Amino acid sequence: MPTLSRPAPVPTLSKAAGTDRYQVTNTVTGQSWERIERLTSTVPGFPTEQYLPSGRQADPDMVKAFGTEMPPAKDVLLHYYPGWNRGTGTPVLLVHGTVVDATSAWISPHAQPGLAPYLAQHGARVFALTFANRQGDNLAWAEQINDAIARIRAVTGANQVDVISHSKGTVAARALASRMSAPYLGSYRGDIRRLVLIASPLQGMDNTYRHASFNLGLYPEKDDPKFNAPLSWDRMLVFGQWVDTRQYAIVSGSKGYFAGQAQLLARWDKVYPVPEIEQDWYTTYYGGQGFISSSSGIDAAIAAGGHFMDQLKAHPLDPSVQVAVLSGDRPDIPGIMNEMSGPSDGIVFVKSATATEDLVRGGARLVAKSTLHMNHMDLIITNEAHGWVANALAN
Repeated sequence: MPTLSRPAPVPTLSKAAGTDRYQVTNTVTGQSWERIERLTSTVPGFPTEQYLPSGRQADPDMVKAFGTEMPPAKDVLLHYYPGWNRGTGTPVLLVHGTVVDATSAWISPHAQPGLAPYLAQHGARVFALTFANRQGDNLAWAEQINDAIARIRAVTGANQVDVISHSKGTVAARALASRMSAPYLGSYRGDIRRLVLIASPLQGMDNTYRHASFNLGLYPEKDDPKFNAPLSWDRMLVFGQWVDTRQYAIVSGSKGYFAGQAQLLARWDKVYPVPEIEQDWYTTYYGGQGFISSSSGIDAAIAAGGHFMDQLKAHPLDPSVQVAVLSGDRPDIPGIMNEMSGPSDGIVFVKSATATEDLVRGGARLVAKSTLHMNHMDLIITNEAHGWVANALAN
């Protein structure tokens, strides 16, 4: 296995301090992390988001660092793994996906040794993020990744950072490195050396609308982070009574609990037909009144997300970025209804997770691309996947 303590390249970059965009508002020690800092955005207009109780922080380290179980979306945690201040290689920032946090994604995912200790054992200086709202707006996440990179550069003296992201986190990291814009998103400074995208919906996903039966497992709301996911139904028939479920849905009016999920949506029905065996399959996907539900349909949800995936596809990565893409093709995640209507990792279609053309259209270099026979979560859990990531950083 390669040692990751290699010299970092030294291109000319813009100022990294970024202290005019965030403040360090709390610092604590953690059980697994040497240090955890709370970074609070100071940018006017940073999104104010709401989320359901099932989306609250439960890990004691996160609650201590945030100062509350339900922190404002403008706060994000930057985690320092032991050894972060040793070595001379490019620091690594780990960006989690939905539902999880830095510890459950990168230290002990599913009670298995994670990528953070693996990379640290091979010489990397490892950092990670925990977002306050794990279903949050992806451009807000991109701004917080930008702030975290600035902070890492400030504390390490490094010129660039390698960013490793998983699932929903890949969309935010890609948005930053693609120079997408928002009133609260700072300019990309060219300080990502290598961007690793794991199980990424590069061309979007549609399972929330593709599988009507998802809704039956999500209602009523459950006090469990695993079920902190959106409905696609606006109303549903419960014990003979019609119940308004818009507050739990992607298209949810003023609440907007799942803004980040709406941004991930794209239609795949022309590639893989929507399964016709599930109750209300047609009205769930295309909109309308069914036998036990009504839905606004996927097109309305895509519009609610600002046609985000179309915008993202129109913005290739900055040409200075080196990108590596890892996907899986084994739909066998325990405890969920796996995506089986086309080859997938259980959540993301392989065709979506391997669609790299838009990434490199602007001149970014694709340094690695593989599909392993693993599911969506195994791609950040197994030793084989960890070794792939280490090689992608070193090659």
